[in-house]
Amino acid sequence: MRTALALILFLMIISNSNAISDHEWDETTCILSYSNPVIIKDGYTLTVVDFDGYGKVHINISRDSEVIDSVALKNNEANWVSADNGNIKLKGLSITDQEKLSGIGNWPDDPKAEIIIKTKREQTLSRISIEIDVDDEEYISDEIVTAKVIVKNVGEIDANDVHFSVSAGGLHTNDELEYVFSKIEDGASRSKTLKFGFNRVLSENLSIYANATWDEEQYNISTSEQIDIKPLVSITKSMTPFGNQTETYFTSIGVVNNQAHTVHVILADVLPMGFTLINDSVTDNDNNNLVWEFDIEPDGTISFSYESVTSRPAVYRVPRPHAKCISGEKIEYITLEYSTFITIHESRPDHDEHRRNTVVTPAATPTATQSIPRIKLGVTIIAALLLIII
Repeated sequence: MRTALALILFLMIISNSNAISDHEWDETTCILSYSNPVIIKDGYTLTVVDFDGYGKVHINISRDSEVIDSVALKNNEANWVSADNGNIKLKGLSITDQEKLSGIGNWPDDPKAEIIIKTKREQTLSRISIEIDVDDEEYISDEIVTAKVIVKNVGEIDANDVHFSVSAGGLHTNDELEYVFSKIEDGASRSKTLKFGFNRVLSENLSIYANATWDEEQYNISTSEQIDIKPLVSITKSMTPFGNQTETYFTSIGVVNNQAHTVHVILADVLPMGFTLINDSVTDNDNNNLVWEFDIEPDGTISFSYESVTSRPAVYRVPRPHAKCISGEKIEYITLEYSTFITIHESRPDHDEHRRNTVVTPAATPTATQSIPRIKLGVTIIAALLLIII
């Protein structure tokens, strides 16, 4: 019984040893001859020197143009022949033998040798990679971001004393964010799944960050994943693009709710410098100013318009409207990412009639957000917004 157990243990050790050995070596099988006497493998140059005609071949092994060893390989060799301090091993499989007519090659015209070459892999240092996988491409403000963070050893030796940490910008979580692994084996990985919510005041910069150090902090790696969020609302603005100083200029602002619930919006706009608002032209605003406060239903659209004039020919930049959006406990400040220009020509009678009633071209829907100072609700909202944007 003891003998059987000892034999099993021995076979397990041999099997494990072979598996490790095979993992550490690169193997190639090739055929050499007088007409094809050279092969280059992992920095080694093997050159056929001679065949003896009886199943043996002599090979020189060179590195950096210098012969470092010579070996003789036999037909159907059972054992490996080592060279260069064990960094390269060779074995003969089938070598021309004039006494075996069914063998490889022809003697003496074209002898050949089929051999196996094994070269020892150069082990790289342990090397850690980090991946952050999130469960969606874009979120709305009340959704949860589920992130799987994977730490993997992509080197060829174990990584020890791995310290792994996660942080976030514009997001919060109750999950643990720091971890220690005593060892991550070659090719192995560790992962953590974390859940994040969006902060009450939505930020422009929404990202998840991960960092790892290992081997007593000798090495360090960091990565990040940006989180994309739909703004609570989208805003568009268009204005008559050109005309002269005798014409009226029409401005239209559209607001679209991107959420599945009602959003409260305070929207403010300003005139281009040098323009004057036409009284009673502002829609849905009893105060005849460019500030609107309203609720917009899920997936709803609301538009506002007003008219203005100017007496000065010039090229004017069209100001961008701003909005404070409130959805539950979430607050987001939005402004258009782009601005346009309008051109006012000096009045010329021969062109006046042609340029009247110009069609307003809708602007593209913005997708980015930009922070502006917070504003308290109530009587001071209108005054504060006007101060911010003027």
